[in-house]
Order: sequence, then C-alpha cells, then structure tokens
Amino acid sequence: MFARPFVILLLIAHSAVADTCLSKADSSEIGVGIYFDQDMFVPGANDDRDYTMGIGVEVFQDQGPLYLMGGLLERLDPLVGFDRRCGRVYRSFLLGAVTYTPDDIGNPEPIFDDRPYASLLYLANKQVVADDTRALGVEIMVGAMGLNVAEHVQTTLHQWYRDVSGDSEPVDPEGWRYQISEGGEPTIRLRLADSRRFAQGRNWDLAHSWDLSLGFQTNASIGLSGRLGDLNSPFWSIPYDPISRGNFVPAMKGDELYVWAAGRLRVVAYDALLQGQFRDSTVTVDYDDMRRLVWEAGIGVTRGWSDFQLTFSINAKAGDTRLDDAPDEHFWGGLYLSRQFD
Repeated sequence: MFARPFVILLLIAHSAVADTCLSKADSSEIGVGIYFDQDMFVPGANDDRDYTMGIGVEVFQDQGPLYLMGGLLERLDPLVGFDRRCGRVYRSFLLGAVTYTPDDIGNPEPIFDDRPYASLLYLANKQVVADDTRALGVEIMVGAMGLNVAEHVQTTLHQWYRDVSGDSEPVDPEGWRYQISEGGEPTIRLRLADSRRFAQGRNWDLAHSWDLSLGFQTNASIGLSGRLGDLNSPFWSIPYDPISRGNFVPAMKGDELYVWAAGRLRVVAYDALLQGQFRDSTVTVDYDDMRRLVWEAGIGVTRGWSDFQLTFSINAKAGDTRLDDAPDEHFWGGLYLSRQFD
C-alpha cells in the first residue's frame, strides 16, 4: 500500500536534485560541519527528557560528487516546476545520532505514561538545488534504531557532569532496556523539501517552505523563516535543526552576522521512534495517544567568516504525545560549527 507513493516521491526527488547544474560550476568546495544538540544548553529549561541529545558530523560540497542519487530522471523536471539549469547543486553526507528519553530516567521499570526511550544512528545523503529565490532539497536517511550507543553516551555524559559539578544529578538512565526496537533494527526515511523566498530587503529576507517525509517518520509540514543582519549566504541555508529534520546544507559565503527565526507546523501520520516499527517493543505509544499536529520552532545567531561558520540556537517543539506524564513542550540548545576548504 505504501510502496506506490514512496516510489513516486523518490522519482520526484531524483528530478529535483539531478546534476545538470554541474556545468555551471566555477569551482568545487568541500567542508565539514560538527553539530551538537543538548537540552543542558538551556539553563532553567533543562528537563533531560524528550529530545535530550543529538550529534552530527557532515561532509558537504558545493557542486561536488557527494551523492547517491543520480540524474537519470531529468524528464520529470516539469512536475516540480524548477529549471535546474539556473541553479547550483549542494550535496552532503551526514552521520548523526538522536536520543529520546522519558522524564523519570532513574526508574528501572517500564514507563507507560511518558514517551519511550528511543535512539537512532543514521547516515543521510542530502542534496539541494537552488537559485536566488527557490531551493529544492531531498534526503535519503538509512539507519538503525535500538542500538546501545545512546545508553553508553548518555551515561558517560551524566557521570562526567556529576564529577565536574559535584552534584548527585543527573542520575544514570536505568530504562534503556525498554527502548524502541531494543537490540537494533534497520530503518529508512525519504524526505523532500521546498523553500521559496517571498520577501527581502537590504539586511533581511523571509521564506516559506514545506516538506514531506515517508518512512520511519511519515509526516508533512509547512514553515516560515527569516533572517536579519549582515547577509551573504543563501536564504535557504539557515542552520535550523540540522541533526533531526532540517533541510540545512552549509553554504558559506564570506563574512556575515545575522539573527534568524524559523517555525513549522507538522502533521504526523506515523513515527516509529514512538510507535515502534517491526520488532516488538515493551513500551510504545498508541495511535490514539499521538499528537497529530505539532509545532516546532527555533531562534539563533549565526556568525560567518571566510572559511568558518558558528551558530548557537535555542529550539523548542510541542510534545509528541498526550500521555499524562509527557511534556506539553520541550526546549534544547544547539551549537553548530562548519569549516570550508578551498
């Protein structure tokens, strides 16, 4: 039942990011980004729950060969209404991990009235084809849920923090044996995104966007974003949520300093990190307990130099479930550093 829309979306994604713009390139530049999300970055709002940590390392290239998907389906260009001959192609591979926990992590028993433990270790191939006013992005993500990496990393960080601070908290997590797909299970997600700038001035711009995901997370969103300051990079390159669900591929263009804000409304059909996938999991969230419409938002400041870019952001999202002990919203901070090489 789900195969046909998945294939259709894949065909459209191929057409949106094929490499016909490569002949327009003057040069090819490669870079590396290191991204870290952590709720401890937001003092006073650190609940050590929900989306508690994310780590990503991205290798990106302007006009380069970092892609898995080819340009075999160029005849589908009219379906997305974009002339790739006028744009440039940006590509990347991102190795990342995300971690979710309930609130009472010191409880060694199954917790059924909060979101379950969940983790994902993944490799994503992202592509963006863009001109001055529009960007089309596609991402194929393959990964594994339910590995023990997240437990070891979270436990080590909590022990280190206690040693440095002298406090008795945060406690070690005791319930990872009840995570979604405990023991490991492969998974996949395909995502297509479209962003268009609709207004700009000398020191600001505004854009609207949509995205569609199929796979272990099946959902769709609409969003708005804006920047204010000394702008040199493309409007679509705002470093919003690069680890989890952002369509960010770095595109550094010299010195700049700007503040930005972004937000999305997302309609959720399925989320394996809550509901489970094929393997049996002790703790899952029933369909009726899911929130079907959730909001996501972030604000940040980005400073760019000729070869470096540094961002600090504060992010928030609605709780994903209606369970009694689940939060209505959650906050975390992001620290993102990128380096480009000529």
